[in-house]
Amino acid sequence: MMQEQEYLVISTATEMVRLQEQSVVCITSDGNYSHICAIGGETFIVSSQLGQIEQLIGQQLHSSYGYFIRIGRGLIINLRYLCYINISKHKLYLLDTSGRKYVQEASREALIQLKSITENMKANG
Repeated sequence: MMQEQEYLVISTATEMVRLQEQSVVCITSDGNYSHICAIGGETFIVSSQLGQIEQLIGQQLHSSYGYFIRIGRGLIINLRYLCYINISKHKLYLLDTSGRKYVQEASREALIQLKSITENMKANG
């Protein structure tokens, strides 16, 4: 039996973004706006704060919720696309299925925590 696709839907009075959960690579904060980066490099800007989107992910993406993790104050990533962490340079790289690379900055502490979480996920299956 095929698993039903889950969608992240972000809707305001004047806009709506609807993406399959595996199409979302990362979401970055820009004050009261958020930039949703989708596979292939398409970016959608929505007038929702990152905390609001984090809540929507928890409400809408039940089976995929564990793949999305907030890094510091300004970034949510889809762990499916995490490929490289460089703690000393405060950078992480995401690589989507189309081969596009996304470079994001994060604090040293956040990257240490992300590295630990990722290593523990691998160790636990």
